[in-house]
Amino acid sequence: MNKTGSVSGHGVLDRVLETQRQIADSFIVKPSDEIQYYGWFSVELQALRVGNPTDHKLRTNTGKIKTLTSPPYTYWFQGDKKVLVTDVTNTDEVMKRHKTTNSMFLGKLDKFCCRSYQKM
Repeated sequence: MNKTGSVSGHGVLDRVLETQRQIADSFIVKPSDEIQYYGWFSVELQALRVGNPTDHKLRTNTGKIKTLTSPPYTYWFQGDKKVLVTDVTNTDEVMKRHKTTNSMFLGKLDKFCCRSYQKM
C-alpha cells in the first residue's frame, strides 16, 4: 500500500505474478501413486473475485470478439459436500500466498465440482 492507503499497480502485479509462480510450483507432479488435492479458502481473495471479476476476450468463428466474465465461485467435493475454495494445491504445506491472504486450510479435496456465478 502507498501513503494514501491504496494498492499500487506494481504491488498488485507483483502479487499476481508471485501467486501464479506458486500455483505452477504446487502442481508439479511429485513421484507418488496418487495425486492429492488440498483446498484453501480466503475471505479476502473471494471478495476480490466477486468485486473485480476477470474478463476474457474470445474471438468467435465470425471474427467478432466476445467478452466472457469468469465465475467468481469455485467448488470442489469433500465427500458428498460442496466446498467453496479460493486455492487448490498438491500439498498441505502452508505457502507464502496462504499467509498473505489469510487463507484457511480446508483439508483434502476429492474432485472438482464446478465454477458458479452464484454462491451455492
